[in-house]
Amino acid sequence: MLEYDGSNFAGWQQQAKGRTVEAELKRALRSITGDDPTVYGAGRTDAGAHAEGQVANFQTDGRISPQKLMAALNAKLPEDVAVLSADAVDDDFHARYSARRRRYRYRYVDRPARPALERGRCWHVRGPLDVDAMSRAARALVGKHDWTTFCSASEPADGRVREMHSAQVKRRGDFVELELVAEGFLRGMVRSIAGALAEVGRGERPPAWVGELLRARDRRRAPRTAPAGGLTLVEVIY
Repeated sequence: MLEYDGSNFAGWQQQAKGRTVEAELKRALRSITGDDPTVYGAGRTDAGAHAEGQVANFQTDGRISPQKLMAALNAKLPEDVAVLSADAVDDDFHARYSARRRRYRYRYVDRPARPALERGRCWHVRGPLDVDAMSRAARALVGKHDWTTFCSASEPADGRVREMHSAQVKRRGDFVELELVAEGFLRGMVRSIAGALAEVGRGERPPAWVGELLRARDRRRAPRTAPAGGLTLVEVIY
């Protein structure tokens, strides 16, 4: 299991340009094992998004114990990525496809002053958020739905159905936290939901609007996408 600060990453997935978490992990593995293993991540977090409980798996020859490999990786990885735990798993385990559910958190801060200590880890919104209205709006998200309105247009049209197990909005001091648990999330889905709920929280839209967007299944009605910095992959459940 890994945690990382995504502020200076172009996301999890390795790409031709841009620094990525997957590429940093593979680089560290090459320097330790001499091999170039394929790495599978449980969630392809966006550029700027963070993780507290990302899970990745890869194959090694077993000469290094999981505990020693974890220590070696933490010595090689940059300071914004850390391996929290490492274990041997069955050959048929797959970080992405074996996962049953994923838990994401989106954080807003609605105080007048911009954040200093939490900058890059939340969305500073203007004006107080109505948490009760946001909570009522979020209820429409629970269940199995077609998420076309809330996902990237690049997602295959026949693969946009996912089951949302819970959707909660709570205040914790100056912060408002949206927590979503689903069997899986589509590209842009959480940030789009977060953007829609912010409009409700600011009183710009009624709570029922979120359910209307969901039922519309229409990318042309997609709400404003929330900034990536407020998003964290909290847990992957197997």
